[in-house]
Amino acid sequence: MDPATSELVRRCRAGDERAFEELAQLLVPRVYRLACRSLGDRTLAEDVAQEALIRIYRRLPGLTEADAFDGWLYRITLNLIHDQFRRLGRERAALVGMGELRQLTSQPVEGLSKTEREELRATLAEAIAALDEGHREVFVLKEIEGLPHAEIARVLELPEGTVWSRLAYARKMLRERLRRRGVPGGR
Repeated sequence: MDPATSELVRRCRAGDERAFEELAQLLVPRVYRLACRSLGDRTLAEDVAQEALIRIYRRLPGLTEADAFDGWLYRITLNLIHDQFRRLGRERAALVGMGELRQLTSQPVEGLSKTEREELRATLAEAIAALDEGHREVFVLKEIEGLPHAEIARVLELPEGTVWSRLAYARKMLRERLRRRGVPGGR
């Protein structure tokens, strides 16, 4: 955790309301991005972000290790994402909001037309959403959030070897799904 966030957490735990407002400004984009990438729906992601802030506010005074804050934040967010999937049913959640996810992943893909890029992003979003919960969360935390394997293991309370194997399996499944859809490079 960076020193500024650490200081805000310390001040929040001491009861400083302004510090929580500042902390919330830092956390909302992170939580929202993770929820949106996982759920593929901006409205659901906003709900997750709001609920995450409420839970953090309520539980922050009881956080025993301030250095564990980042992992704690990811765990709260992932639990809320899981709740959303359970509520909606996995299949429905996989199809909801894919157009919105396409807009979020607007980074250019070289050599493809705009239509081809949009189709590729939609196919990739569908493939990610079709992964089971355990593989999807490891993939999102590694490939989208950029967390190192050790941090993912800590956040998800898994052995690091399990993180490696889930990530390998998720990549394999995504390659296979993309190959079946005729996506170049999905070999």
